[in-house]
Amino acid sequence: MAENGKGEFWAFVAGALAGGIVALLYAPAKGEETREKVRVTTEGLYGKGEEFYTHFRAEAEKLIAEGKKMIDEVSTAGKEKYEETIKKLEEISDKIEQARERGKEKVEEIKEKAEEVKEKVEKKVKKPAEKSAAKK
Repeated sequence: MAENGKGEFWAFVAGALAGGIVALLYAPAKGEETREKVRVTTEGLYGKGEEFYTHFRAEAEKLIAEGKKMIDEVSTAGKEKYEETIKKLEEISDKIEQARERGKEKVEEIKEKAEEVKEKVEKKVKKPAEKSAAKK
């Protein structure tokens, strides 16, 4: 594709010009009148072609600008969601770590209590066993 659509534009102008010239050459008119008609037709077609080109180029530039704006908005929103998700994951990770530490503390407490219960049970079991052994 030609640069910025100029190739298509000039191909259109050339085709219109060629068609106009052929039509005028076969029309019954004097050479001077025919040349004038060709010149007027050519200038008119060229002007219309420039108008079309300018109009469509401006529209394309608007669409491109809108597309870039949309991409920036989506990119910004995506980045914000990403950062929000990372922050939430870090908070969850911290909570898990705190729960893990509390769990370790509870396990230690339970071990200590179990040891105390074991010692009490051993004392209670030893006293009757010692009394029984002393009687014999």
